[in-house]
Amino acid sequence: MRRHRARERNKALRKKKISLVLQRGGQLTCEACGFDFEKVYGNRGAGYIECHHVLPLHVAGEGRTKLSDLALVCANCHRMIHRRAPWPSPAELRAAIERKYADDRRAAEFLTRPRRAADEQLPNA
Repeated sequence: MRRHRARERNKALRKKKISLVLQRGGQLTCEACGFDFEKVYGNRGAGYIECHHVLPLHVAGEGRTKLSDLALVCANCHRMIHRRAPWPSPAELRAAIERKYADDRRAAEFLTRPRRAADEQLPNA
């Protein structure tokens, strides 16, 4: 259990991942939805984001976790990823979110389009 928690909750590895993203000019935003804790919460959210193992540890087996094995995600997306198997990757969750928004936009455009006289007529019964 101690080995498991040390690998799963390795604070130093999380810090390295965050440092790497910032060094490369990136921002601490969720890789799935784009949420930015600092933008929303100001100083309280600065530097905060959760770290997710893209390949579950029980699948990865023994060994060292590489920075490329980790993704930065917000708490909501982290919960949605772990909600039930099969667990989507952050990229797969992002694609699902984008599909949902695209569907919502199409529905909103349909509902808000100007009505035509033909739309108001009832079909012959």
